[in-house]
Amino acid sequence: MKGEARWEFIYNQINGMNEPDVCEWVRDESTMEGKLGPLTEQIYGARSRLCERTGLNPDTDPDFELLICGLEALSRACGELMYHYGYQDGENAK
Repeated sequence: MKGEARWEFIYNQINGMNEPDVCEWVRDESTMEGKLGPLTEQIYGARSRLCERTGLNPDTDPDFELLICGLEALSRACGELMYHYGYQDGENAK
């Protein structure tokens, strides 16, 4: 597995989107014991509280959807860039 497929596979594993036994060398960080689980819970908790206070429906409000989808896209783009820069750094260290 190389390049595009590899970074995305690792990203998906870290975020709990793969079957648990698919990649034992990359930890699923989406659980409450992982680094991402508590952060995700915090973000969606804040989202829910904001909607309750303002009366907005997060499923139909375009700005709320843009905010959440934008955060997810930002996270994915950072993951891809960090993978590629890390790979290049490893190649340059040889």
